[in-house]
Amino acid sequence: MKLLGGFFMNSSCLATFSSIARPFNNKLFLGYIDLVPSKMELVKTLNTNHIIILMKRLLPIALFTLIIFSNLSANALSKVDKELYAGMQLEQTLSSTEKHTYTVRLSNGMAIVGEVMQNGIDLVIDIYDPKGKRLTQIDSPNGAKGTEPIDFTAMQSGKYKFVVHSLDKNAPKGKYTIKVNRILLLKDNAKRIAKKELPTKTLYDLWEASLADKNAIEGFLKKLKGRHIIEPIKGNNKNMMVTYFCVPDKDTEYAMLSGGPDFLGLRFQRLGNTKLFYIAQLVPNNARFNYGFNFFKVFKAGPNNEIIQRKIAHVYDGTVTMPKAPKQKYLTLRKNAPQGKVLPTSLYSKFLAENRKITVHLPAKYDAKLPHNLLIVFDGENYGGRPNRRSRVPTPTIMDNLSADNQITPTITVLVWAMGKRGKDLISQKFSSFIAKELIPHMRSKYNIGTQAQQIILAGSSRGGFAASFIAFNHSDVIGNVLSQSGSYWIKGTKDENHWIYPTDNGKLINLYKKSKKLPIRFYMDVGLYDAGASMLGMNRQFRDILETKGYQVDYHEFKGGHSYVNWRGTLAKGLISLIGKK
Repeated sequence: MKLLGGFFMNSSCLATFSSIARPFNNKLFLGYIDLVPSKMELVKTLNTNHIIILMKRLLPIALFTLIIFSNLSANALSKVDKELYAGMQLEQTLSSTEKHTYTVRLSNGMAIVGEVMQNGIDLVIDIYDPKGKRLTQIDSPNGAKGTEPIDFTAMQSGKYKFVVHSLDKNAPKGKYTIKVNRILLLKDNAKRIAKKELPTKTLYDLWEASLADKNAIEGFLKKLKGRHIIEPIKGNNKNMMVTYFCVPDKDTEYAMLSGGPDFLGLRFQRLGNTKLFYIAQLVPNNARFNYGFNFFKVFKAGPNNEIIQRKIAHVYDGTVTMPKAPKQKYLTLRKNAPQGKVLPTSLYSKFLAENRKITVHLPAKYDAKLPHNLLIVFDGENYGGRPNRRSRVPTPTIMDNLSADNQITPTITVLVWAMGKRGKDLISQKFSSFIAKELIPHMRSKYNIGTQAQQIILAGSSRGGFAASFIAFNHSDVIGNVLSQSGSYWIKGTKDENHWIYPTDNGKLINLYKKSKKLPIRFYMDVGLYDAGASMLGMNRQFRDILETKGYQVDYHEFKGGHSYVNWRGTLAKGLISLIGKK
C-alpha cells in the first residue's frame, strides 16, 4: 500500500493513478507519493505553479478513486450479513440469483416479529438455527406483491439467519422491504403466545395467575361447579364457548372428551405447565347434550419397561344445557296435576317363551266407558317403568302433565321392560309378534282401548325407534303411529352388520319401506345433529326422505344434541302432541 495525500491505495488503484499522472516529471511524482518524514519537506519541492497544475491533474484522479472505493464498498456490503433490530425497515433490490442474509441473536424463548413486503418478485424466507440447520421456509401463496409474515420464536440461544431469495430462477429483478416490528424477551413473548393460543380470557387469566400463585389451579377447581363453564362470545349471539376441565393422573397418556358437537371426541390440552387440562368448544346457545371424560392410561413393568399395557378409564359424565336449550316443562311432578296409576305387572308370551315384565300407566281420570289410545314404549325400565324410582325418562309424569294441560287425547301407556334382551328383541320377528298379537289384545281385554290402528302408538329410542318402525311395518293393520327417537335405521340385522358409525349398506328398514307400497302409518321422528354421523343422522334423513317420497305423513325434527336420554326425555312429549294431540 502507498500513501497518497493521506489516503491508502492498493496496487491496482496505484497503477491507474500512475498512468494518469505520467506527464509529471519523476521527481514531482515520486516526491508526492513516497512516504516522507514531514509535510514541510514535500512543500519545499513544489512552487505555486506546480501546486496549481498538480491540483488540476489530481481532480479527475480523486473522482476516479472515489468511484472505485464506492463500488468496492457496495459490493462488500452486499455480501455482508445484515443484523436485524427492532424498528428496522429496509428496502432492497434482489435478482433471481441473489440471496440476502440477515441475522439476529436470540435467547431461548425470545421472538422476532416482522414481515417482508414483496414488490415485483416472489420471495421466500429460509430460517436457519445457530448450527446452520434450516428450520423452516416461509412462503405464502400470494405471488410477487404480497407480504411474507415473520413470527419466529427461538428454541435455543444463538445467532439465527434469515435468508431472503426467490425460488423462481427466471424471475425478473424486483424489490422488497424487510420490516422488524418487535423483538420480544422471553416473558413478553410467553404472554403473547399464551394470548394467541388460549381461546378464552378465563384460560389466559388462570394461566397468568398460575405463574405467580402455585395454588391458583386448586382455588379455581374448588369454585368450579361440575367440570365445565359456559361463556358468551362478543359479537356472536348464536354460539357460546364451553370449556371443559380435567386433572389426569400420572398414568394417563392422554385424555379425551366425548359427546357434544364433536361426537368422535376431542383431546385435552395442558394449561401451560400446570396440572390442569382443558378443551374449549364452540357450542350453539340452544344445545343440550351429555359429555364424558376418558383417560387413556399406560402401565409399564419390568426393569426396562419391557411390559406396556394400555387401558381406557371412563372417569366423568356431565350435561351441558345451554341458555336457550328447548324447555322440558313436562318432566317435573306437579302438585296441582292429578297423578295416574302406575301398575307393574307381567305378561306371558308364547312367542318369547317367557313372562315379560310390563308397567301400565292409567290416566288420573280413566273412564272405562271411553275408548283410549294405547301408547307402547320400549326400554320400559328407562322410561319410568319402576315405580318410586328415578328414571331417565319419567313417562308417567310426562303423561300426567300432558293430560293436565289438556295437550293429548286420553291415553293408556304400557312400558315394556327390556330385561337385558333389547339387543336381540328389538330387531326380532318374535318380539314383533309379541307386541301385535299378544300385548295389544291383552290390553284391549283389560282396558277400553280404541279399535282403530290410528289409536295405537309405538315409541322408542335408538333400537327402540327401529323396533317401532319395524313392528308397524309388519302389522300396519293394528298399529298406525310410530314415535321414533334417534332410530337406529343403520341396522341390517344380518351377520355382516353395518358399522355403527360408518355404514356401508342401507339399513333393513330403509330397503323395506323403499320397496313396499305406502302403508297407513303416521310418523314422528327426531334425531340429534351430534349423533354418530352417517349411521344415525344420515340414515334418519334418508329414511325420512323415503317416507315423504312415498307419501307418508312425517313430522321430522333435528335437535342440537346427541344420542341421549337427556334429549329424548324432552322430545317424547313433543312427539305425543304431534301424533295424539288435541287439534
